[in-house]
Amino acid sequence: MTIAPALNPLRRAIRRALIAGPVAAVASQVPGAFAQQEGAEGIAIEEVVVTGSRLVRQDFTAISPIATVDQDVIRQSGNVTLEETLNMYPQLNPDTTSASNQSGGDGVLAPDLRGLGSVRTLVLVDGKRFIPASVTGLSDMGIIPDMLIERVEIATGGASAVYGSDAIAGAINFILADDYEGADIRYQWGQAGEGDATTSKVDLILGANVAEGEGNITLHASFTQRDPVFMENRTFSQQPWLADSSGNLNEFGSGNIPGGKIFIPSADFGQIAGLDLVSAAADCPGPIQGIRFGENSQPLPFCRPTDQFNYAATNYIMRPLERWQLGVLGEYEIAEGVELYAQGFYTKKENEWQQAALAVAPTSSGAPNGSLLLPNADTNPLFPAPLREFFAANRSYFDPDGDGVFQTFGNGRRFLEFGPRNAHILHESFGVTGGLRGAIQLANRTWNWDGFYQYQRSDVDQTRVGLLSRSRTTLGLDVVLGADGQPQCRVDLLGCVPVNVYGTNTLTPEMVDFLSVTTGRADWFKRQVVGGSMAGDLFDLPAGAVSTAFGFEWRDESYQTVPDEVSASGDLGGVPPVRNAGSYDLWEFYGEVRIPIIETLAVEGAIRYSDYSTIGGVTTWRAGLDWSPVDWARGRFSISQAIRAPNLDELFAPPNQSFIGGEDPCVVDNNPTTAIKDLCRQQGVPARFIDDLQVGASQGWSQFSGGNLNLNEEKSDTYTVGMVASPPFAPGLTLSLDYWQIEVEGAISSVNSQALVNSCFDLLDSSSPQCQAITRDALGNIDQVNAPLLNLQTRKGTGIDLQASYAMDLPESFGLAGNGAELALRWISTWQTKDSTVILEGQSAVDCAGYLGGDCSANFIRATPDFRGLFSAVYSSGLASVRSDVELIGGFGLAEGAYPNNNVPIGSEAYWDISGSYTFMGYVEVFAGVSNVLDRQPPVLGFRAGGDSNTQAQLYDTVGRRYFIGTTVKLGAR
Repeated sequence: MTIAPALNPLRRAIRRALIAGPVAAVASQVPGAFAQQEGAEGIAIEEVVVTGSRLVRQDFTAISPIATVDQDVIRQSGNVTLEETLNMYPQLNPDTTSASNQSGGDGVLAPDLRGLGSVRTLVLVDGKRFIPASVTGLSDMGIIPDMLIERVEIATGGASAVYGSDAIAGAINFILADDYEGADIRYQWGQAGEGDATTSKVDLILGANVAEGEGNITLHASFTQRDPVFMENRTFSQQPWLADSSGNLNEFGSGNIPGGKIFIPSADFGQIAGLDLVSAAADCPGPIQGIRFGENSQPLPFCRPTDQFNYAATNYIMRPLERWQLGVLGEYEIAEGVELYAQGFYTKKENEWQQAALAVAPTSSGAPNGSLLLPNADTNPLFPAPLREFFAANRSYFDPDGDGVFQTFGNGRRFLEFGPRNAHILHESFGVTGGLRGAIQLANRTWNWDGFYQYQRSDVDQTRVGLLSRSRTTLGLDVVLGADGQPQCRVDLLGCVPVNVYGTNTLTPEMVDFLSVTTGRADWFKRQVVGGSMAGDLFDLPAGAVSTAFGFEWRDESYQTVPDEVSASGDLGGVPPVRNAGSYDLWEFYGEVRIPIIETLAVEGAIRYSDYSTIGGVTTWRAGLDWSPVDWARGRFSISQAIRAPNLDELFAPPNQSFIGGEDPCVVDNNPTTAIKDLCRQQGVPARFIDDLQVGASQGWSQFSGGNLNLNEEKSDTYTVGMVASPPFAPGLTLSLDYWQIEVEGAISSVNSQALVNSCFDLLDSSSPQCQAITRDALGNIDQVNAPLLNLQTRKGTGIDLQASYAMDLPESFGLAGNGAELALRWISTWQTKDSTVILEGQSAVDCAGYLGGDCSANFIRATPDFRGLFSAVYSSGLASVRSDVELIGGFGLAEGAYPNNNVPIGSEAYWDISGSYTFMGYVEVFAGVSNVLDRQPPVLGFRAGGDSNTQAQLYDTVGRRYFIGTTVKLGAR
C-alpha cells in the first residue's frame, strides 16, 4: 500500500504526534538554534507533541516548565516500580510510595507534583488518561509497563485547559515505544545490604512490523516480586520515639498492651483495694495510668512508659509486591493516510500493609467505647483466682449499683495471640484504547485528526485478618458454670467459647479462633472515554502560520465498594462498615491556538468548557508568550486558570476511620487554663478528672471523614515565567530557569483533626463547628473527631526550577578498546519557596516548605523540602556505559507551633546511586548497580513528625544500600 505523496513525509510525524497527544497542529517554525530544519536528504525531522500543550512542535520547547526522563534512566535505575525512579525528580514530592505502610492504603503509587496532592496530578500514557487504580480514580505508576517507555515528560503548571480536570499541578505523560522490532528478554535481581528487600523482575518484549512495514505489533509480559522489610530490621525504626515537652526523644509505645489494662485516674488510686497504686507512682519514671494484668491475670500497676508496648517489630517499612503484567500495542495503515491503532494492558498486582497485632479498646455491645461489661466478675469460673479476688475486693468501685455487672473503663489490650494485623490487596486492572488517526488535505493544508475510544476497569479486593468481634467478645465474657462443672457461655451462639481478656497468655487457640475474624471488601472502578480532535494551520501571517487544535471528549466514571458480611455488620472494632457506589459523566470541548506576531514572538491560548453531571459547567483557560530575542535564547510566560472536579470517592465515600496521634489541651501535662478546663467540662470530661486528666492509652484518637455530595470544584491560578538558552560560547550547554506559582482556592480536604481541636480551644466556644466535631470517651479523653471533606482550604506553592545539561566528547585516552568517549551531565533542581495552606477560613496560612512537625508532617502528612536537586553524569564509550546520580534533599526546621523536637532542625541529605552496563557480542547486555552507595540512614524525627517509622518514609531512603544485577538478551533492534 502506498500513501499519497503529500502525506508520505508526514506519516511518521502523524504517528508520533498523535500518540504523544490526542490533538495536534502543524508545527510552528522557530528560527535559530531551537528550530529543527530538514535533514540532508530533505526528509522532515519528526514532529512531536510536548506534554502541556496539544500543538505539535519541532523545537521540543513548551511555554511551561518540562523535565524529560529518558528510557535509559528508567532501565539503569535498578528500581522495580516507576515511583522509585520518578520521585527522584525535584518536581515531585513523594506521596504514597513502596515504603508507605498503613498510610499507603491500597498501595496505589501515584505521583504528586509540587506537593499539592496526588489528586491534583494527571497521569497520561501516550497523551491519554491511564487506567484508574482505585476508587479515587488515581493512576498507579506501579502498573505502567516500564520496559515499553520511550520517555517521560513531566509538565508542571495548571494544564486543565489542555487535558481537563486533575491537572492543577500539571501532568506526567508516559510515552511508549510504538515501533519495536525483535525480541528482548531481560532479568534483574536485587537485594538490600541487610539481606532483605530481595527483588526479581523478568521482562519479555516481542515486536514485528507487518504488511511490509505498514503496521507494527508489540507484545510485553513481565513478572515482578519484592520481599518486605520490617521496622525491627532497621536501627532507626526498631523502637518508636516520642518527644517530651522539652523536645527530648524518649522511648514510646502503645498503652494497649499484651494482657490488657484498665484506666484508673490518679484521684481514685486510694479507692483501689489490694494494689498500692499510690506507692507505685513514686517508683514509676512516668505516670501510673491504671492497672495492667500479667501472668495468671495478676493485677499490677501500669507504669508508662516502662510497661508500654513496642509495636514496631512486625510493621512493614517496605511493602511486599507480586505483579504480573501483559501489554499489547498495535498500529496498521488501513487506507491512504488512515491508521488504525490499539493498546491493551492487564496487570495483576498483590501487595500488603501490616502492623503489630490488634491494639483495641475491647468494648461490649451497647457499652461506651473502651468499656467492658463483666457479669459476675467476682465469681466468673473462667477467671483465675487473682482476678476474681481483685474484682471482689473492688466491687463498690466497678459495680457501684450492685447489679452484679462489673464495668471497666479505658480498656486497652494488644491481642498478640491474633498475630499481626495484615491487609492483603489484590488489584487487577484492564484497559483498552482503540482508534483511527491520520491526515487529510483541506484547502491545500494538512490537517491531522484522531478519534478514539477507551474502556478501563480496576478491581481491588482487600482482605484483613486479625480483627476483633464486639459481639463475640460480649458473648464470651458472660460465663457460667456448666452442668459438667466446666465454664461455658451463658448464651450459646456462634459456637461461643468462654474468654478472659485480662492477663498475658490467657487466650487459648480456641478462644482466638472464636474472637478473631477476617473481613474484606471488593471495589471496582470503571471509566469510558470517547474523544475526537483535529489540528492544522488556519492561515498564514507574515510571521508564519496560525496553528490550531480543537476537539471534544465524553467521559463516564463509576465505582462501587462492597463490604463482606462481617464488615457490613458494624461488629468490628476499628473497622467501620463501608458500602457505597456513585457515578458521573461529562462532555468537554476544547481548543488551542498559536499565533506568530513577529518572527521572534508568538502568543498561545487554550480554552476548555466542561459540563459535569455533578458540578455543572466550568471553563478553564491558558494564555502564554513565546519570545526568542536572539537565536540561542528564548523566554516563555504562561498564565492559566484550572479546575479540579471532586472525584467519585470525595463525593460518595462513606465515613472512614484513621488513627491520629495528637495533643489534647485538656490533658494535665498540657497545663490547661481555667477557661480551657471549663470547655473540657462542657465537652464531657468528668469533674473528678478535670484537674488530672491523663493521656489515653493510644495517645491519640480516631479521625472520621467521608464523602460530601455538596462539594464544588477547586479553582487554581497558575503563573510561570522563564527562559531557555543554549549559549554559543558554550557548545553543548543548555540552561533553563523558571519561576512558578500555583494557588488553589476551595481545595477539597478533610481538615486535620489536630487543627480542628486546636481551633476549638482557640475559640473556646462549645457550640462552634470545630468543638462539635469532638467526641470524648467516658474517661474524658478525645475518642474521635469528625472531619468531613469540604471546599475549605487555600493552597499556594511557589518556587524556582533550574535545569542544565551539557554533553561533550572526551579525549581519546578516555575511550575503551579504541572507541571514543562521551560525557553527558545534567542538573535539575527546585527551590520551593512556599508550600502554604490556610487550613480553616480566618486562620493564618501555615507554610510548610522546609518545615517538619505540627501541621507540616506526620504519619499521613508528607513533608515538603524547600530544596531538591538531582545531578546525573553518564559516561559512554563503545559498548560500555556508566551512570552516576546524586539526589539532594534540603534540610528542615521545626514548624511554627509544632511540638518541641530537639532532633529538628535537621541538615540536608544526599543519596548516591551508580550503575553500569556492557554489551557482549552485540546482543547480550550485562548491567549492575548500587543504590544509596554510602548507606545513608534517614533522620530520626519521632512519632509526631515522622509517624510509626520515626521518619518521613516517603521522602527518605528507609531500606539502605541496595545492589542489583541483570542481563538483557536483544534479538533484534528498534
